[in-house]
Amino acid sequence: MKQGFQFLNASSRFLFVLLLLAATYVFAMFQGGKVSWSIFYILLPFVLYSCLLFFYPLRDLTAKRQIISRTLERGGKLEVKLLIQRTIPFPLLYTIVSDKWEDPSIAKLVGERGKRLFLFGFRKEIEWSYTIEDMPRGEHILRGVDMEVSDFFGWIRKTRRIEIKDVVLVFPKTRDIHYTPIQVQYDQGALASPFSLVKDTTMATGVRDYQSGDRVTWIHWKSFARTQTLMTKEFEDRQSEELLFVLDTRKPDLFEERIELAASSLKEATAEQASVSFISAGEKIHSYPFIQSADQYRNVLIHLAKLKPQADVLPESMEHGISMPNGGSLIFISSDPDWSFIQPLVMSLQNVQTIICLAVVDRDRPMSEKMLDQVHYLRTKGITVHILGKAEFATAFREVAS
Repeated sequence: MKQGFQFLNASSRFLFVLLLLAATYVFAMFQGGKVSWSIFYILLPFVLYSCLLFFYPLRDLTAKRQIISRTLERGGKLEVKLLIQRTIPFPLLYTIVSDKWEDPSIAKLVGERGKRLFLFGFRKEIEWSYTIEDMPRGEHILRGVDMEVSDFFGWIRKTRRIEIKDVVLVFPKTRDIHYTPIQVQYDQGALASPFSLVKDTTMATGVRDYQSGDRVTWIHWKSFARTQTLMTKEFEDRQSEELLFVLDTRKPDLFEERIELAASSLKEATAEQASVSFISAGEKIHSYPFIQSADQYRNVLIHLAKLKPQADVLPESMEHGISMPNGGSLIFISSDPDWSFIQPLVMSLQNVQTIICLAVVDRDRPMSEKMLDQVHYLRTKGITVHILGKAEFATAFREVAS
């Protein structure tokens, strides 16, 4: 339908050009004289160019897009390069090239930087780049490149969309958070998860013969000085802390701050070898159990990058597939910590030893009475509530552990 309308529009413009040429010719024939024929001959090259432009195939134009960095953090700078090429050296005059973003908010952010007017001339290729400052978090899609060519007076206009899909993923911004273990569990007869066993290098229980691959810091130098034989310290196996992070994805209020706190907390906890799981809770439940490797952490970051505020309703189901057999801590991140939303999640888990709520607030505004009542009620339920402004994210774990 759209292509048919474009063809009809171009055909009507071409017909107008032919009628204009015919009208000036008829006027010169009947009027005679130098002036009328001068008008005809002055107009003739413009009309001929418009006719040739009408038959010029726009499929000869091709476009290539290069994105310098397809993954960056929120607030980063994105640079996009476009290369327009062709094979037929037809003299193109006014050529408008525009890069098309799927998200209207990104298109508004790009503004006129995403559109460029070129005097192509006889050149076979042109290159153009533009930069977007302060990219917002999310999955941003470029659908294609629109090109429009025109003659001197705009009599003939031809457009073409070149489909080139590219995806730019902007991760949430992470901050450096001082990680302090909330509760460290030592094995006391219970079976430990194979994912959570680490060496506690502060508690040496004996020595053994040195084996290839042992760290230099584990060598027992006093024994080596006596026997001239390398011996390695033996340490007690420690079960790492088990943490379940739950992100409240309801409501757009302070949504970016909640995601930033969740991403930063997960980064620090996994770096400290804690046994970490993650849930984003809203109208739908998305769970990521046993985040141990860099790839698993990246999958969570991709989810956080694409996440949008969900409806302010209770989750349909709390079947998230995460259990805490050895006990652990549940850390709930929200800007609206109401008990009616937290209770189904708490009831679906067993052996939770500590429940902590990180309540994200805007320090530039006073806390509402509703928020104060929610915090007070959670504390009566035995839940530790820590109120955090954006500037206090770095001390989130330190405050909780104290």
